[in-house]
Amino acid sequence: MSRLCDEVQAQLPGYVDRSLPRVRRRLVGLHLRRCSDCQAAFSAQRDVAAGLRVLSSPAEPPPEGLLDELLAQAAIPGVKGRAAVPVRGAVSGARPVLSVALLVAGAAAGTGVGYAGWRGLRRLRER
Repeated sequence: MSRLCDEVQAQLPGYVDRSLPRVRRRLVGLHLRRCSDCQAAFSAQRDVAAGLRVLSSPAEPPPEGLLDELLAQAAIPGVKGRAAVPVRGAVSGARPVLSVALLVAGAAAGTGVGYAGWRGLRRLRER
C-alpha cells in the first residue's frame, strides 16, 4: 500500500461523516475512484459508521420503572442485595471463599513451577 493510500485511509472517517473540508473531500473522492484497496476500506468504514448509528439510537426505550427497581436494589445493604445474579465462585456451585482459595493455590503452584524452571535453566547455563 502506498503512502498516499495510507493518507487517504486515515481521512476516511471524516469523508464518511462529511466533516472533511471541501477540497480534501474532493481529493479523497478522486483517489477512491481509482484505488480498489481504498474503496474496500471506504466500504468498511461506511459499514462501521452505519453500525454505530444503529447502536446510538436504541430500537425501543427501556422498560417503565427499570431505574426505580435498580435504585431500590442498590439500596439493600450487603452484597447479596446488590448482586444481580446469585453469588457463585469460579467453580460451579462453589462458595466464593473456596473459589478464591483454589485460585490462589493455582496461582502459587504456577508461580512455583515457573520459578523452578527458571532456576533449572540458570543452573544449566552456569555449567
